[in-house]
Amino acid sequence: MTFGKEPLPGFPAPNSYLVFGTDTSILIDTGWENNDDHRSRMAYLRQTNSPPISEIIITHRHPDHGGGALHLHKEFGTPIACHEKDQEVIERDRLNSEIKIASSLNGGEVRDLGGINLELIHAPGHTFGCLAIYIPEREVLFTTDTVMDISTTSINPNDGSLVEYMQTLNLFQDINPRIMYTGHGRPVKNPRQRLNRLIDHRLRREESILNKLKVRPLSTAQLSDVIYKGLQSSRKPLAERQIITTLLKLLEEGKVVKEENDTYKTNL
Repeated sequence: MTFGKEPLPGFPAPNSYLVFGTDTSILIDTGWENNDDHRSRMAYLRQTNSPPISEIIITHRHPDHGGGALHLHKEFGTPIACHEKDQEVIERDRLNSEIKIASSLNGGEVRDLGGINLELIHAPGHTFGCLAIYIPEREVLFTTDTVMDISTTSINPNDGSLVEYMQTLNLFQDINPRIMYTGHGRPVKNPRQRLNRLIDHRLRREESILNKLKVRPLSTAQLSDVIYKGLQSSRKPLAERQIITTLLKLLEEGKVVKEENDTYKTNL
């Protein structure tokens, strides 16, 4: 299911997935919270010949993935699950503190739907509590926003970690799925190739930042201007946040140091 507005101009609306076996169904993500989207979701769910929904899994804290969960819970009485590291934000901002998360997940849990199993995987990076879901019988991996076919993934410093994101991409390589279903856009039918490209993109971005800092110390805004040349002004705050998350990784690895005037220099 794909309903609702684009998070950014030209960026596809969020995906939700209804997965079912012979006994029960699980809904992965619920899209935005608004009445038009809710009516569309309800119409789809009511016309689908599937077993009753036993659980709603919110993959991460962002409003385009968990925004409709409270509305659906009120319609079906279905319990909601998420990772414990995103739970507080989801309960406060997506569920309006009206209800509690029924299942606080850590990764490693399995849901038997009858004939197929969903394996819950802690996949941090995009957010600290991001989840991925694997169906071993189908070799299918639901990646939410960690991997998309249309774009790289944004990582904001208060939400997630580039160090953990890179570890998650390596984990996905180890899982070696046949296909990946994403949080936005089309399925990824060449998972290993896509994962390699995403890892290479991040490594090249780190190298580019280090090369700029070898010339002279720079602030995050200055780095953003030289790394993202010609970027439209509306996208600059997002770009600068990506620079910050990369610098935090380089700081953790001891490759850069932060100076008193909020500039960074290489430590190599």
